[in-house]
Amino acid sequence: MNTSFVSVLRAPDHVFGATESSPYRFEEERSASCDIKYEYKLSGDSAKVIVYPSGSPVKFLKLRFSGDMSSVESVFGDQWERGGKDAYLEWRSVMPHRALPWFCYARSGERIAFYGVRVGADCFAFWQIDPHGVTLFLNLCSANFGTDLKEPLTACEVVEATSLEGESAYSAAKRFSAMLCPSPRLPKEPVFGVNNWYWAYGNISEETILRETDYLMKMCKGTRHRPYMIIDDGWQKHRTFDALPYIGGPWLPNDRFSDMANVAEEIHSKGAKAGIWFRPLLTKEAVPIEARLIDYRGGVILDPTHPFTLEKARSDAATLRGWGFDLIKHDFTTMDILGWQLSADQQTAKMCADDRRLFDNTVTTATAIKRLYMAIQEGAGDAEVIGCNTVGHLAAGIHSISRIGCDTSGKCFEWTRRDGVNSMMRLPLNDTFFRADPDCAAFTEDVPAEANLDFLEMCALTGVTTLASVTPDILTESQLARINSIFRLADENTHRYGIKHYERCANPEIFLSEDGRAERAFDWERPYHGARSSLEWLF
Repeated sequence: MNTSFVSVLRAPDHVFGATESSPYRFEEERSASCDIKYEYKLSGDSAKVIVYPSGSPVKFLKLRFSGDMSSVESVFGDQWERGGKDAYLEWRSVMPHRALPWFCYARSGERIAFYGVRVGADCFAFWQIDPHGVTLFLNLCSANFGTDLKEPLTACEVVEATSLEGESAYSAAKRFSAMLCPSPRLPKEPVFGVNNWYWAYGNISEETILRETDYLMKMCKGTRHRPYMIIDDGWQKHRTFDALPYIGGPWLPNDRFSDMANVAEEIHSKGAKAGIWFRPLLTKEAVPIEARLIDYRGGVILDPTHPFTLEKARSDAATLRGWGFDLIKHDFTTMDILGWQLSADQQTAKMCADDRRLFDNTVTTATAIKRLYMAIQEGAGDAEVIGCNTVGHLAAGIHSISRIGCDTSGKCFEWTRRDGVNSMMRLPLNDTFFRADPDCAAFTEDVPAEANLDFLEMCALTGVTTLASVTPDILTESQLARINSIFRLADENTHRYGIKHYERCANPEIFLSEDGRAERAFDWERPYHGARSSLEWLF
């Protein structure tokens, strides 16, 4: 490690721990103690944090590495799950109390220090950077309560790195991302095509999907791989569209569909792959009382730690795969388990809403979430799985695709700029953690087609998913020709443009080819002559 930065691959200088028996403000000197039995085990280029059963259920562990960090000028922090919606991914000045989930970058002049925990942790972990050191904080809770460990838990594995002489910030971040995820799961073929959410917003039928598939094949004429026709929310039996809609199972088609296996087969017969959306934790079905987390809008949100829930998630995914769907998209699990979408600026020690207590309090919330993802992937078998509203750091190595930002929009391009473009600050994670999904370019009458074509081209050039929501027959001939060229670029799957000036802007506009010889610049502010200041997601 460069001597101008603090190293975390050594014994911490101060350790604070809290169990159910500790006062919450355990970090104050007058009450400081470490009620947790732990080990900071150094081995080669990493350190494992091992937590042991401590008599009382464990909650938090704080490791402090003191040293001079006064030369740090700016810090990049990740988010707990998706970026956007006031959880933007950006470089900022040093802010000691800022929570930096999972990993962070600290820049001093031309050099950058990287700190992180490897993917698949069994805790929620965040970093803090200040002029006098580096802090790693572990949330070991089961919901907001202590976890009653029955055996030692390897909570996380810590790694660090520094940029090399002359290495760009983006290249260094990409190299560090590979260190964080030694064994990523990646799609077997390029991921491009359409998802029908951002033009139909759930108002779909078998007829609209087949019409959309025909249009998709026209857009993808000449591609070597088959594009995806992804059916999003709106196909299920009990979906409602009132002010407080019910968006859940059971996962049976409504009366606008015949048979979902037949729909998948019809999509295949037209030359496309079939994808489908579902929400694994909300249902109207009868479930064991112990498997109920909370009642919600006429249904029940299932407890992810109950065996019934895990088997149901596996079984539902297996049913979708059995119908012939090649891609399964699951959604809402973070909000359903925790009660909200996590923002690093809002939630650190308190991860869960107060009305949630998990059935099995011998596993941490992070472990429970990972096990749910594993059950879904097991049911999906060889189908690609994309997690939306999921914790990417826990899904990496399990799912092949992950949504990296909040929703784009078919109503206002500003949301696509804010959430989709900003999510590209996670481009170093693409193909190192999973195939990154910045969401869809939405072609409707309410948004400018050229801006969305630019967004889609950016996706193809960088090698992330290249997905669009396209109102059938809306494109002009010239626009159709351009979208065809973009999908053919995505089909080649040979380009991996990175971000130029990665450390300067949270709204990436200039992208650089891997060999450094080609650049592509975009103007995301053109549609509204700057950033739009007043907007709602659906208007």
